[in-house]
Amino acid sequence: MTQTATETRAAGHRPLPDHGTLSRAKYHKCKCQPCRDYIAAYQRTRYRKIGYGTWQPLVDAEPVRQHLLALNAAGLSYEVIAERTGLYTATVTGFVYDLSPKIRRKKRTRPDTAAKILAVTADSVTPGMVSAVGSVRRIRALAAVGFPMRSLAPRIGVAKTTVWRITQQTEVYRPTSRAVADCYTDLRDQRPEDHGIPPWLAARTRQWAADRQWPDPLWWEDMGHIDDPMFDPAAAERELKRNELAALRRQEIAHLAAFGREPEEIAERLDMALSTVRTIVQEIHTGQRRDRTRDEAA
Repeated sequence: MTQTATETRAAGHRPLPDHGTLSRAKYHKCKCQPCRDYIAAYQRTRYRKIGYGTWQPLVDAEPVRQHLLALNAAGLSYEVIAERTGLYTATVTGFVYDLSPKIRRKKRTRPDTAAKILAVTADSVTPGMVSAVGSVRRIRALAAVGFPMRSLAPRIGVAKTTVWRITQQTEVYRPTSRAVADCYTDLRDQRPEDHGIPPWLAARTRQWAADRQWPDPLWWEDMGHIDDPMFDPAAAERELKRNELAALRRQEIAHLAAFGREPEEIAERLDMALSTVRTIVQEIHTGQRRDRTRDEAA
């Protein structure tokens, strides 16, 4: 039975080319109807071009090699170039150096392969830059709930020192921005201690962020505009009236309580009196709000 490309890939082997391609028909000796049709059409084209004197099955590979060396010097890995062109990495690197004592560096190549590689430019592959505002706010918000910046590095896919550097930039690469956003989504409702952060370090990080008045994820969830560079968190905080702030805090408490957080932890996170948090949690659970005017009168 012929193994499909999906089955071959699942088995951990290099997948076979698709049916109806030169590689599948010529090099893998496939006799299916699409492969036979392709070979017949290929041969007709070949004979016609030979008759016209335009048959050129292979071209000089040196221009391709020089182009690859220039792309690599510009910071593009051969893996990225291969992904961009749809070729195997070994096919790309085979233009640059010997793959083995028996597989020497390519001297000639097919015109379509050369065209794919020569079409790649550093500008077309290098990811664009975007505003760093959203990334900065997300990193700082996670610090506000106790995640040290260095601890976020593996999730973002950067060096530990790079996370702090991101918060000092005005622009970041688009993939980095997406990685920070994904990290933020994963951790914004999580306890740092549940992710290997020592309690003392989480507490110190929260205090460090509080000293700098960095809003936490709940604040951003209530306010929105986390990616809006025109939005000023400090101004928005000043505009909140007492009742609005109380309503926001109640929402924050309800949000954390819904995730099973204990009143003690909620009080610590929100810097509120434990008795107040317990009262509000009780009201949320019972659905009945305490008559504070009667309490004040008493």
